[in-house]
Amino acid sequence: MAQRLAAATGPAAKTFDWRVSLVRSPQVNAFCLPGGKIVVFTGILPVVRTEAGLATVMGHEMAHATLRHGSERLLQQKATQTLMTGAQVSVGDLSYEQQRAVMGALGAGAKYGVLLPFSRDHESEADRIGLTYMARAGYDPAESIGFWQRMSEASSGGGKPPEFMSTHPADTTRIAQLKALLPAAQAEYERAPKR
Repeated sequence: MAQRLAAATGPAAKTFDWRVSLVRSPQVNAFCLPGGKIVVFTGILPVVRTEAGLATVMGHEMAHATLRHGSERLLQQKATQTLMTGAQVSVGDLSYEQQRAVMGALGAGAKYGVLLPFSRDHESEADRIGLTYMARAGYDPAESIGFWQRMSEASSGGGKPPEFMSTHPADTTRIAQLKALLPAAQAEYERAPKR
């Protein structure tokens, strides 16, 4: 499966050394490190249920790597940190309470107005590209909807924060976005070699 998905990534990952590790853990998660090291926790397997469900997860994680989201996130965090340091210097003549108030407001603004939306954008972009990867690899992209519905059910007892306070899109947002992307992904799937 990893080889099929890797072939679907095209030139974006021609220098990647794709490898998959399965980690025995109840954690319902997976991730991909820069360069192509994929880690899947066994806790996600009951949720994926099918090979196409697993292709949804792996395609999404591979997209994070090929899009270099880790590097972009580091760059953005560094830029935000630099701006916050500059702001702190500029309010140095205010009282301690005023400094705390200003820096607190700026920190909240940076978190909710820049960092979290940036992270949600990365998640949506990885969903979109991952859907294309799985379709090109010959996995039915419609299965991604079922996977994310099951993921939503599996985490419904966890009391998720509102979308604006989260690093990920809300489940309903994510599923709606995937449904909108499905026609283009289905066209890729129809062109893909059947296994």
